[in-house]
Amino acid sequence: MNLLGRFIRFLAVSAFRLALGLLTVLFRIIVLPLLLATLQLLHRLVFTSLTATVNGPRQYTERLASEWTRQFLALGIPRDNFDQVYSLCRVLAASQILLGWAIAALITVAILRIVFEFFI
Repeated sequence: MNLLGRFIRFLAVSAFRLALGLLTVLFRIIVLPLLLATLQLLHRLVFTSLTATVNGPRQYTERLASEWTRQFLALGIPRDNFDQVYSLCRVLAASQILLGWAIAALITVAILRIVFEFFI
């Protein structure tokens, strides 16, 4: 009976180690790149919003919109729609800045909750 118990225990431990190794590989292949891409996106949003804060939100929004509009025109969008494209780029740039401010505020609140141990 002892030999059978040891064999079953060996099979259980081997299955557990195999499952753990498979989970580790899946984490490295799927979850880690998604996590890195998400962190890069958050960093870009917060960096953009803080840059807009330093340089003035209105001027920075106009600059971003003009850069994006130039890129769209370089792709071959007709110049007849220039005003609509520029307006869309202005809205998107302002939205990106506002979203970055919201994320920066959430990160700040999360850090303050950890540091000062108070819950809102």
